Amino acid sequence: MYPYWCVEKGYARFAGLRESSSEWLSRARGWVRVMHVDILSSMIIYTIATVAFYLLGAGILNGMGLVPAAKDMIPVLSKIYTETLGGWSLWLFYLGAIATLYGTIFAATAAHARMYADMCRMMGAFHSGDYEARVRYRNRFVWVLSVVPLILFLVFQSPVKMVVAGGVSQSLMVPVIAVGALFLRHRRLPAEIAPSRATTFFLWFSSVVIICLMVYYAILNL
Repeated sequence: MYPYWCVEKGYARFAGLRESSSEWLSRARGWVRVMHVDILSSMIIYTIATVAFYLLGAGILNGMGLVPAAKDMIPVLSKIYTETLGGWSLWLFYLGAIATLYGTIFAATAAHARMYADMCRMMGAFHSGDYEARVRYRNRFVWVLSVVPLILFLVFQSPVKMVVAGGVSQSLMVPVIAVGALFLRHRRLPAEIAPSRATTFFLWFSSVVIICLMVYYAILNL
């Protein structure tokens, strides 16, 4: 999602096309620094939020013997707020849930529609320079990715199962993304703007951990 967002917003446009000049190198390095700050900030925020919800869920819901399931997922999760802050926080939870879910659905649908359109282009469905065809495919996938989840919800009426299914599919993609990141780092990234050895080490470390966890999860569920 992040590359599509940056490209369509035009955030890296100031760097311009690759040149052999020192001016381009300075602009490119500046953009890389911006991405490093953005990624590091996001990682810290997401990690803190994830750990906080995990601890709250384990401490409150587990202590009450509650497990989010089927239609009761939202009311059960709201206990995290109401049991600690009071009954008034129920509407605060609903407001946050609506904002979070809307943002996630909006961003994920937009990004996946673009990704699938590019996949069709790579499979030969249309020429890389045919922008109108790309937009047409993108719009079709927006409809599909909006309607299909709604139908699945109406049929199964279990948000938890849908979240788990989505998590499984995403976890299958993460190792592919990790390998792709390593390929781009060592085969496509210009040496002039390559990251430091420490950054490269942590890229390899995180990729190996992701792949090992994926293999362990697959073996565990065989």
